[in-house]
Amino acid sequence: MRASLQWHSQAGTFTTDNRDAFAHVELANASLYLVADGSSSHPLSGELANALLARLVSDFTRVQTEEMSAEQTAEALLHIIASSQQVLRDDYPRAACSYLVLCLLTDAAFSIHEGDCCLGLIGQTASINWLSSVHCAANWQGNLTHAEIAQDTSRHRLTRCFSARRASNPEIKHWPIAQNQRWLLASDGFWACLSHQEQLTFLRTGNLLAPPTDDDISCLSVLTPPIS
Repeated sequence: MRASLQWHSQAGTFTTDNRDAFAHVELANASLYLVADGSSSHPLSGELANALLARLVSDFTRVQTEEMSAEQTAEALLHIIASSQQVLRDDYPRAACSYLVLCLLTDAAFSIHEGDCCLGLIGQTASINWLSSVHCAANWQGNLTHAEIAQDTSRHRLTRCFSARRASNPEIKHWPIAQNQRWLLASDGFWACLSHQEQLTFLRTGNLLAPPTDDDISCLSVLTPPIS
């Protein structure tokens, strides 16, 4: 499945480097789309974000997905994530990152994530329907909207993330698929720091009238082709 992709990313001022990253791999019967957001508080977190996505793409290309169900494919990805933590923990002992994986199969879709990168669907009226939860202190009950979480300063304290200092605890969600879906994978700089109009502008142009003053802002748009 070859989708139409659009990646926009703009560095903030919290760090000297942009710590958001994206990757993708499109195989005959399975495609992965990935974003990661390195912590601004821990050194080498941008490097960890890129290293994690590189391992996910590399290892997934060796998985024999042809005869696997969505559930089996998700389990294979969980194994890759767990093994990646073991491999990367020595090189990045203090680093941390949020990540989001969207896997599209011929007849199914699912996501795996830890942290505050979020999955959404863009409607025909350009509205964004956020699907995934935010793993942060503000949303400890899991019942707040993204707009409510964005106004709470405790959203920066993550309850799940990819790190050598805590056990990996990914959340898996399965989603219905339809023709010409436009998926959105976004860092918290996009969904929490921008107004809806700024989000639409950034999706369209990749630029803001005023540069971001804090967090990196990134989003990956994935438009799927018609289902054959």
